Amino acid sequence: MRAASRRRATIVGAATLAVVVGATGVGVAQSGKTKVEIVADAGQLSRMEATKIARTIAGPKVIRSAAFAARPPYGRVAARSTKPLTGFPLSGPSYMILSNGNALFADDKNTGPAKGQNAGGPAIRGARDVTIFRMNITVPKGRNCLDLRFRFLTEEFPEFVNDEFNDAFIAEVDRTTWDTRPVGDPSVEADRNFATDTKGNRISVNAVGDASVNAKRAKGTTYDGATRRLRASTRITPGGHRLYLSIFDQGDRQYDSAVFVDRLSFRKAAVCENGAVSDE
Repeated sequence: MRAASRRRATIVGAATLAVVVGATGVGVAQSGKTKVEIVADAGQLSRMEATKIARTIAGPKVIRSAAFAARPPYGRVAARSTKPLTGFPLSGPSYMILSNGNALFADDKNTGPAKGQNAGGPAIRGARDVTIFRMNITVPKGRNCLDLRFRFLTEEFPEFVNDEFNDAFIAEVDRTTWDTRPVGDPSVEADRNFATDTKGNRISVNAVGDASVNAKRAKGTTYDGATRRLRASTRITPGGHRLYLSIFDQGDRQYDSAVFVDRLSFRKAAVCENGAVSDE
């Protein structure tokens, strides 16, 4: 059985920098000149909170509203962050963090291989600690290709590469239909997922090519491994749509993973292929 550390560590960087968490679920970094923070949702199904988080990646003309389609009861699974980590934010002062455990862990000092929070999520589609974040978006006229920048980070590297324990990130438009087989021969079916590696596999610790995970890319975070910054794309029509971002545990409830998300945009393209490629 895998054990996970649930202790919220204080981050200590330079002599003038410290990060603490208050009762409101805010990790605040302070120094003599700057103040940055990770603000997590309050653990409620508040559309107002969810919309504030969503609008870190695009403005109100693009993101009309947002809500959780699913979330574990005890985790702080979504946050808006102004804390620079792994090259984020990309545009504007903030970006979104989604997690299957606690998004506030993201900037903790990496003191061991087992950081995580059992968020108490019931089995949903065969997975555990499932976060499904839904955004109602408007695609401008004349645009037919959606682009989303992200980085997947995980504590499951390198211990559980090609193992049955496998956190994953999935992105879908209009409907969310992914499903998993949790035991025996664990698998994920996600025909609508456009965040895939070069072989069409979901983004996870097992991904290949541009989406492969290594330790260096997670530097400065609590996670043991991360992908490159990736750009996931899919064809889309102008007008109203729903964008679903999902992250979950497969096979257990331990070891957090997260995805940093920023800069949702649209373009006109003769060719717009589904999948994720390097955005570096």
